[in-house]
Amino acid sequence: MRTRLTRREFLAAAAALGVGAACAKDGLRAAPAGDAGLPGDELNILNWAFYIDTDEPSTVTRFRDATGITADYSEAYNDNQYGREQVFGPTLEKGKPTGFDIIVPTYWLVAELLAKGLLNELPLERIPNHVNLDPALLGTAWDQGARFHLPWQAGFTGIAYNPALTGKDIKSFADLLDPALRGRVGFVSEMREVLGFFMLARGEDPGRATLAAGHAALDRMEEVVAAGQIARFVGLEQIDLLKDGTFAACLAWSGTVFQLQAERPDIRFVIPSEGGMRWFDSMIIPKGAANVAGAGEWMNFVYDPANAARITATVQYVSPVLGTKEELLKLGGDGARLANSPVLFPDDATRRRLFFWSGATPAEEAELQARFSRLSGT
Repeated sequence: MRTRLTRREFLAAAAALGVGAACAKDGLRAAPAGDAGLPGDELNILNWAFYIDTDEPSTVTRFRDATGITADYSEAYNDNQYGREQVFGPTLEKGKPTGFDIIVPTYWLVAELLAKGLLNELPLERIPNHVNLDPALLGTAWDQGARFHLPWQAGFTGIAYNPALTGKDIKSFADLLDPALRGRVGFVSEMREVLGFFMLARGEDPGRATLAAGHAALDRMEEVVAAGQIARFVGLEQIDLLKDGTFAACLAWSGTVFQLQAERPDIRFVIPSEGGMRWFDSMIIPKGAANVAGAGEWMNFVYDPANAARITATVQYVSPVLGTKEELLKLGGDGARLANSPVLFPDDATRRRLFFWSGATPAEEAELQARFSRLSGT
Protein backbone atom coordinates (compact mmCIF):
# COMPACT_ATOMS: atom_id res chain seq x y z
CA MET A 1 0.00 0.00 0.00
CA ARG A 2 1.12 3.54 -0.64
CA THR A 3 1.77 6.01 2.16
CA ARG A 4 -1.52 7.79 2.89
CA LEU A 5 -1.80 11.54 2.59
CA THR A 6 -3.55 13.60 5.23
CA ARG A 7 -6.46 15.81 4.18
CA ARG A 8 -4.22 18.88 4.37
CA GLU A 9 -1.65 17.16 2.16
CA PHE A 10 -4.40 16.22 -0.28
CA LEU A 11 -5.42 19.86 -0.60
CA ALA A 12 -1.83 20.96 -0.99
CA ALA A 13 -1.24 18.31 -3.64
CA ALA A 14 -4.29 19.42 -5.57
CA ALA A 15 -3.11 23.02 -5.47
CA ALA A 16 0.34 21.99 -6.64
CA LEU A 17 -1.18 20.05 -9.52
CA GLY A 18 -2.94 23.17 -10.63
CA VAL A 19 -6.62 22.46 -10.01
CA GLY A 20 -8.39 25.21 -11.88
CA ALA A 21 -5.13 26.64 -13.12
CA ALA A 22 -6.24 26.68 -16.73
CA CYS A 23 -8.84 29.42 -17.05
CA ALA A 24 -10.94 30.14 -20.08
CA LYS A 25 -11.59 33.84 -20.56
CA ASP A 26 -14.60 33.11 -22.71
CA GLY A 27 -16.12 30.60 -20.29
CA LEU A 28 -16.53 26.85 -20.66
CA ARG A 29 -17.34 25.07 -23.87
CA ALA A 30 -18.36 21.45 -24.21
CA ALA A 31 -16.88 19.33 -26.96
CA PRO A 32 -19.54 18.52 -29.59
CA ALA A 33 -21.38 15.28 -28.89
CA GLY A 34 -20.20 12.46 -31.13
CA ASP A 35 -17.16 14.45 -32.32
CA ALA A 36 -14.48 14.47 -29.67
CA GLY A 37 -11.68 14.89 -32.19
CA LEU A 38 -8.37 13.08 -31.94
CA PRO A 39 -7.00 12.16 -28.51
CA GLY A 40 -4.20 14.31 -27.14
CA ASP A 41 -0.95 12.89 -25.84
CA GLU A 42 -1.69 13.74 -22.19
CA LEU A 43 -4.68 12.92 -20.02
CA ASN A 44 -5.30 14.47 -16.58
CA ILE A 45 -7.29 12.32 -14.14
CA LEU A 46 -8.43 13.19 -10.61
CA ASN A 47 -9.54 10.24 -8.49
CA TRP A 48 -9.67 9.01 -4.91
CA ALA A 49 -6.57 7.47 -3.33
CA PHE A 50 -6.09 3.67 -3.28
CA TYR A 51 -8.53 3.36 -6.16
CA ILE A 52 -6.29 1.82 -8.83
CA ASP A 53 -3.57 -0.80 -9.09
CA THR A 54 0.00 0.47 -8.72
CA ASP A 55 2.21 -2.61 -9.15
CA GLU A 56 4.05 -2.28 -12.46
CA PRO A 57 3.04 -2.62 -15.15
CA SER A 58 0.09 -0.73 -13.66
CA THR A 59 -3.11 0.21 -15.46
CA VAL A 60 -1.71 3.71 -16.03
CA THR A 61 1.45 2.26 -17.59
CA ARG A 62 -0.39 -0.32 -19.69
CA PHE A 63 -2.83 2.35 -20.90
CA ARG A 64 0.12 4.46 -22.08
CA ASP A 65 1.70 1.49 -23.85
CA ALA A 66 -1.61 0.56 -25.53
CA THR A 67 -2.69 4.04 -26.62
CA GLY A 68 0.37 6.31 -26.57
CA ILE A 69 -1.47 8.59 -24.13
CA THR A 70 0.31 9.50 -20.87
CA ALA A 71 -2.08 9.74 -17.95
CA ASP A 72 -1.19 12.22 -15.20
CA TYR A 73 -3.09 10.45 -12.43
CA SER A 74 -3.81 12.42 -9.24
CA GLU A 75 -5.12 10.77 -6.07
CA ALA A 76 -6.05 14.05 -4.39
CA TYR A 77 -9.84 13.56 -4.28
CA ASN A 78 -10.36 12.99 -0.54
CA ASP A 79 -14.16 13.19 -0.31
CA ASN A 80 -17.07 14.89 -2.04
CA GLN A 81 -16.97 17.98 0.15
CA TYR A 82 -13.42 18.45 -1.07
CA GLY A 83 -14.72 18.04 -4.60
CA ARG A 84 -17.40 20.66 -4.07
CA GLU A 85 -15.28 23.19 -2.22
CA GLN A 86 -11.84 22.78 -3.77
CA VAL A 87 -12.47 21.50 -7.29
CA PHE A 88 -15.89 22.28 -8.75
CA GLY A 89 -16.76 25.39 -6.75
CA PRO A 90 -13.68 27.46 -7.66
CA THR A 91 -13.66 26.28 -11.30
CA LEU A 92 -16.70 24.93 -13.13
CA GLU A 93 -19.20 26.94 -11.12
CA LYS A 94 -17.26 30.10 -11.99
CA GLY A 95 -16.99 29.30 -15.68
CA LYS A 96 -13.43 27.99 -15.52
CA PRO A 97 -12.06 24.57 -16.49
CA THR A 98 -10.85 22.26 -13.75
CA GLY A 99 -7.59 21.30 -15.45
CA PHE A 100 -8.71 17.66 -15.45
CA ASP A 101 -10.16 15.53 -18.24
CA ILE A 102 -11.70 12.93 -15.92
CA ILE A 103 -12.88 13.36 -12.33
CA VAL A 104 -14.54 10.66 -10.21
CA PRO A 105 -17.19 12.01 -7.79
CA THR A 106 -19.90 9.95 -6.09
CA TYR A 107 -23.13 9.50 -8.03
CA TRP A 108 -25.21 12.11 -6.19
CA LEU A 109 -22.62 14.83 -6.85
CA VAL A 110 -22.51 13.80 -10.50
CA ALA A 111 -26.27 14.39 -10.60
CA GLU A 112 -25.80 17.87 -9.13
CA LEU A 113 -23.11 18.80 -11.64
CA LEU A 114 -25.21 17.53 -14.53
CA ALA A 115 -28.24 19.50 -13.37
CA LYS A 116 -26.08 22.63 -13.45
CA GLY A 117 -24.94 21.91 -17.00
CA LEU A 118 -21.29 21.47 -16.04
CA LEU A 119 -20.56 18.11 -17.69
CA ASN A 120 -19.43 17.20 -21.18
CA GLU A 121 -21.31 14.48 -23.00
CA LEU A 122 -19.26 11.29 -23.21
CA PRO A 123 -17.68 10.26 -26.53
CA LEU A 124 -19.44 6.88 -26.50
CA GLU A 125 -18.18 6.13 -30.00
CA ARG A 126 -14.74 5.77 -28.37
CA ILE A 127 -16.05 3.54 -25.55
CA PRO A 128 -17.34 0.35 -27.20
CA ASN A 129 -16.50 -1.55 -24.02
CA HIS A 130 -19.31 0.29 -22.21
CA VAL A 131 -21.46 -2.68 -23.30
CA ASN A 132 -19.63 -4.61 -20.55
CA LEU A 133 -21.10 -2.42 -17.79
CA ASP A 134 -23.63 -3.65 -15.24
CA PRO A 135 -27.00 -2.21 -16.38
CA ALA A 136 -28.02 -1.81 -12.73
CA LEU A 137 -25.60 1.12 -12.46
CA LEU A 138 -26.76 2.81 -15.67
CA GLY A 139 -30.46 3.32 -15.03
CA THR A 140 -30.38 6.56 -13.07
CA ALA A 141 -33.32 8.91 -13.45
CA TRP A 142 -30.99 11.89 -13.70
CA ASP A 143 -28.94 10.60 -16.64
CA GLN A 144 -31.09 8.32 -18.73
CA GLY A 145 -28.90 6.29 -21.03
CA ALA A 146 -25.76 7.24 -19.06
CA ARG A 147 -24.63 9.84 -21.59
CA PHE A 148 -22.73 12.01 -19.08
CA HIS A 149 -21.27 9.55 -16.58
CA LEU A 150 -20.01 5.99 -16.42
CA PRO A 151 -19.26 4.13 -13.17
CA TRP A 152 -15.72 3.64 -11.90
CA GLN A 153 -16.30 1.44 -8.85
CA ALA A 154 -19.14 0.68 -6.47
CA GLY A 155 -19.07 -0.22 -2.81
CA PHE A 156 -20.75 -0.36 0.55
CA THR A 157 -20.45 1.58 3.76
CA GLY A 158 -20.53 -0.63 6.81
CA ILE A 159 -18.63 -0.87 10.09
CA ALA A 160 -14.93 -1.63 10.49
CA TYR A 161 -13.69 -2.48 13.95
CA ASN A 162 -10.78 -3.84 15.96
CA PRO A 163 -12.15 -6.53 18.32
CA ALA A 164 -9.13 -6.13 20.60
CA LEU A 165 -10.24 -2.52 21.23
CA THR A 166 -14.01 -2.95 21.18
CA GLY A 167 -13.88 -6.01 23.46
CA LYS A 168 -16.70 -7.63 21.49
CA ASP A 169 -17.98 -8.21 18.00
CA ILE A 170 -19.78 -5.25 16.48
CA LYS A 171 -22.94 -6.47 14.80
CA SER A 172 -25.17 -3.41 14.56
CA PHE A 173 -25.18 0.34 14.19
CA ALA A 174 -26.55 0.42 17.74
CA ASP A 175 -23.33 -1.30 18.90
CA LEU A 176 -21.36 1.58 17.37
CA LEU A 177 -23.24 3.96 19.66
CA ASP A 178 -22.48 1.98 22.84
CA PRO A 179 -21.22 4.47 25.48
CA ALA A 180 -18.36 2.06 26.19
CA LEU A 181 -16.85 3.23 22.87
CA ARG A 182 -17.29 6.94 23.58
CA GLY A 183 -14.59 9.01 21.89
CA ARG A 184 -13.19 6.04 19.96
CA VAL A 185 -15.69 5.91 17.11
CA GLY A 186 -15.18 7.34 13.61
CA PHE A 187 -17.85 8.34 11.10
CA VAL A 188 -17.40 8.96 7.39
CA SER A 189 -17.72 12.55 6.24
CA GLU A 190 -20.43 11.75 3.67
CA MET A 191 -23.75 13.18 4.84
CA ARG A 192 -25.98 10.78 2.88
CA GLU A 193 -24.28 7.71 4.26
CA VAL A 194 -24.33 8.88 7.88
CA LEU A 195 -27.96 9.99 7.77
CA GLY A 196 -28.79 6.75 6.00
CA PHE A 197 -27.56 4.77 8.99
CA PHE A 198 -29.54 6.89 11.43
CA MET A 199 -32.61 6.37 9.25
CA LEU A 200 -32.03 2.61 9.14
CA ALA A 201 -31.78 2.63 12.93
CA ARG A 202 -35.26 4.19 12.98
CA GLY A 203 -36.60 1.52 10.65
CA GLU A 204 -36.76 3.95 7.71
CA ASP A 205 -35.68 3.49 4.10
CA PRO A 206 -32.85 5.87 3.04
CA GLY A 207 -34.00 5.32 -0.52
CA ARG A 208 -37.10 7.32 0.35
CA ALA A 209 -35.42 10.16 2.18
CA THR A 210 -37.45 13.27 2.97
CA LEU A 211 -36.51 16.57 4.56
CA ALA A 212 -38.37 15.59 7.75
CA ALA A 213 -36.66 12.19 7.93
CA GLY A 214 -33.28 13.83 7.32
CA HIS A 215 -33.77 16.33 10.14
CA ALA A 216 -34.95 13.57 12.47
CA ALA A 217 -31.74 11.68 11.69
CA LEU A 218 -29.75 14.85 12.31
CA ASP A 219 -31.51 15.35 15.64
CA ARG A 220 -30.26 11.93 16.74
CA MET A 221 -26.81 12.61 15.29
CA GLU A 222 -26.66 15.87 17.26
CA GLU A 223 -27.29 13.94 20.46
CA VAL A 224 -24.54 11.46 19.60
CA VAL A 225 -22.08 14.25 18.79
CA ALA A 226 -22.95 16.13 21.99
CA ALA A 227 -22.34 12.97 24.02
CA GLY A 228 -18.78 12.79 22.65
CA GLN A 229 -19.35 9.40 21.02
CA ILE A 230 -17.70 10.36 17.71
CA ALA A 231 -13.99 11.12 17.68
CA ARG A 232 -13.91 12.45 14.11
CA PHE A 233 -15.73 12.56 10.80
CA VAL A 234 -13.22 11.50 8.17
CA GLY A 235 -12.66 10.68 4.54
CA LEU A 236 -9.80 8.46 3.46
CA GLU A 237 -8.00 9.12 6.75
CA GLN A 238 -10.17 6.35 8.21
CA ILE A 239 -7.63 3.71 7.26
CA ASP A 240 -4.77 5.23 9.28
CA LEU A 241 -6.97 5.93 12.28
CA LEU A 242 -8.14 2.34 12.35
CA LYS A 243 -4.59 1.13 11.92
CA ASP A 244 -3.10 3.19 14.74
CA GLY A 245 -5.92 2.46 17.18
CA THR A 246 -7.39 5.98 17.32
CA PHE A 247 -10.66 4.39 16.20
CA ALA A 248 -11.86 1.23 17.87
CA ALA A 249 -14.65 1.17 15.31
CA CYS A 250 -15.68 3.28 12.34
CA LEU A 251 -18.30 3.69 9.66
CA ALA A 252 -16.05 2.78 6.75
CA TRP A 253 -15.89 2.04 3.04
CA SER A 254 -15.69 -1.62 2.13
CA GLY A 255 -12.75 -1.55 -0.28
CA THR A 256 -10.70 0.71 1.97
CA VAL A 257 -11.04 -1.79 4.81
CA PHE A 258 -10.29 -4.79 2.60
CA GLN A 259 -7.06 -3.13 1.51
CA LEU A 260 -6.16 -2.51 5.16
CA GLN A 261 -6.86 -6.15 6.01
CA ALA A 262 -3.94 -7.21 3.81
CA GLU A 263 -1.74 -5.60 6.48
CA ARG A 264 -4.07 -5.90 9.45
CA PRO A 265 -6.23 -9.05 9.18
CA ASP A 266 -7.44 -8.41 12.72
CA ILE A 267 -9.56 -5.49 11.49
CA ARG A 268 -13.04 -6.74 10.67
CA PHE A 269 -15.78 -5.39 8.43
CA VAL A 270 -19.49 -6.01 8.81
CA ILE A 271 -22.70 -4.85 7.21
CA PRO A 272 -24.69 -4.06 10.36
CA SER A 273 -27.95 -5.79 11.17
CA GLU A 274 -29.93 -2.65 10.37
CA GLY A 275 -28.48 -2.63 6.84
CA GLY A 276 -25.71 -0.80 5.00
CA MET A 277 -25.37 2.04 2.53
CA ARG A 278 -24.60 1.40 -1.12
CA TRP A 279 -22.99 3.85 -3.54
CA PHE A 280 -20.95 4.17 -6.70
CA ASP A 281 -18.42 6.68 -7.98
CA SER A 282 -18.55 7.70 -11.63
CA MET A 283 -16.15 9.05 -14.19
CA ILE A 284 -17.21 12.37 -15.65
CA ILE A 285 -15.69 14.70 -18.22
CA PRO A 286 -16.07 18.27 -16.95
CA LYS A 287 -16.82 21.02 -19.40
CA GLY A 288 -13.67 22.67 -20.65
CA ALA A 289 -11.71 19.40 -20.56
CA ALA A 290 -8.80 19.51 -22.99
CA ASN A 291 -8.71 15.83 -23.98
CA VAL A 292 -12.25 14.49 -24.33
CA ALA A 293 -11.23 11.86 -26.87
CA GLY A 294 -8.42 10.67 -24.59
CA ALA A 295 -10.90 10.40 -21.72
CA GLY A 296 -12.99 8.10 -23.88
CA GLU A 297 -9.94 5.97 -24.62
CA TRP A 298 -9.24 5.62 -20.87
CA MET A 299 -12.82 4.59 -20.13
CA ASN A 300 -12.75 2.02 -22.90
CA PHE A 301 -9.48 0.58 -21.58
CA VAL A 302 -10.64 0.12 -17.99
CA TYR A 303 -13.94 -1.44 -19.10
CA ASP A 304 -12.14 -4.38 -20.66
CA PRO A 305 -12.87 -7.21 -18.15
CA ALA A 306 -9.22 -8.27 -17.92
CA ASN A 307 -8.15 -4.72 -17.09
CA ALA A 308 -11.07 -4.30 -14.70
CA ALA A 309 -10.01 -7.45 -12.86
CA ARG A 310 -6.49 -6.09 -12.39
CA ILE A 311 -7.97 -2.99 -10.77
CA THR A 312 -10.41 -5.00 -8.63
CA ALA A 313 -7.65 -7.29 -7.37
CA THR A 314 -5.97 -4.22 -5.87
CA VAL A 315 -8.77 -1.89 -4.80
CA GLN A 316 -11.26 -4.59 -3.74
CA TYR A 317 -14.34 -2.53 -4.47
CA VAL A 318 -17.24 -3.78 -6.57
CA SER A 319 -16.38 -3.53 -10.24
CA PRO A 320 -19.09 -2.22 -12.58
CA VAL A 321 -17.71 -4.44 -15.36
CA LEU A 322 -19.45 -7.70 -16.16
CA GLY A 323 -16.95 -10.51 -16.61
CA THR A 324 -14.64 -9.27 -13.85
CA LYS A 325 -15.37 -12.30 -11.67
CA GLU A 326 -14.38 -14.71 -14.43
CA GLU A 327 -11.14 -12.79 -15.06
CA LEU A 328 -10.31 -12.87 -11.34
CA LEU A 329 -10.72 -16.64 -11.37
CA LYS A 330 -8.23 -16.82 -14.25
CA LEU A 331 -5.71 -14.88 -12.15
CA GLY A 332 -5.77 -17.62 -9.51
CA GLY A 333 -4.43 -17.15 -5.98
CA ASP A 334 -5.72 -14.00 -4.32
CA GLY A 335 -7.66 -13.11 -7.44
CA ALA A 336 -9.62 -16.34 -7.27
CA ARG A 337 -10.24 -15.74 -3.56
CA LEU A 338 -11.71 -12.33 -4.34
CA ALA A 339 -13.92 -13.87 -7.01
CA ASN A 340 -15.64 -15.77 -4.22
CA SER A 341 -16.05 -12.75 -1.95
CA PRO A 342 -19.68 -12.26 -0.86
CA VAL A 343 -19.01 -8.52 -0.53
CA LEU A 344 -17.44 -7.98 -3.96
CA PHE A 345 -20.08 -10.21 -5.52
CA PRO A 346 -23.03 -10.05 -3.10
CA ASP A 347 -25.90 -12.46 -3.30
CA ASP A 348 -29.52 -11.34 -3.46
CA ALA A 349 -29.98 -11.58 0.31
CA THR A 350 -27.06 -9.21 0.88
CA ARG A 351 -28.26 -6.80 -1.81
CA ARG A 352 -31.63 -6.55 -0.06
CA ARG A 353 -29.80 -5.21 3.02
CA LEU A 354 -28.07 -2.42 1.11
CA PHE A 355 -29.62 0.95 0.32
CA PHE A 356 -28.92 3.90 -1.96
CA TRP A 357 -29.73 7.35 -0.57
CA SER A 358 -32.44 8.89 -2.71
CA GLY A 359 -35.69 10.87 -2.57
CA ALA A 360 -34.81 14.32 -1.23
CA THR A 361 -34.76 17.27 -3.61
CA PRO A 362 -31.52 19.18 -4.28
CA ALA A 363 -32.75 22.09 -2.15
CA GLU A 364 -33.62 19.73 0.72
CA GLU A 365 -30.26 18.01 0.47
CA ALA A 366 -28.49 21.38 0.56
CA GLU A 367 -30.35 22.25 3.76
CA LEU A 368 -29.48 18.89 5.32
CA GLN A 369 -25.86 19.19 4.19
CA ALA A 370 -25.50 22.63 5.78
CA ARG A 371 -26.69 21.31 9.14
CA PHE A 372 -24.61 18.15 8.82
CA SER A 373 -21.50 20.20 8.09
CA ARG A 374 -22.09 22.35 11.18
CA LEU A 375 -22.48 19.31 13.41
CA SER A 376 -19.65 17.28 11.90
CA GLY A 377 -17.17 20.09 11.40
CA THR A 378 -16.54 19.00 7.83
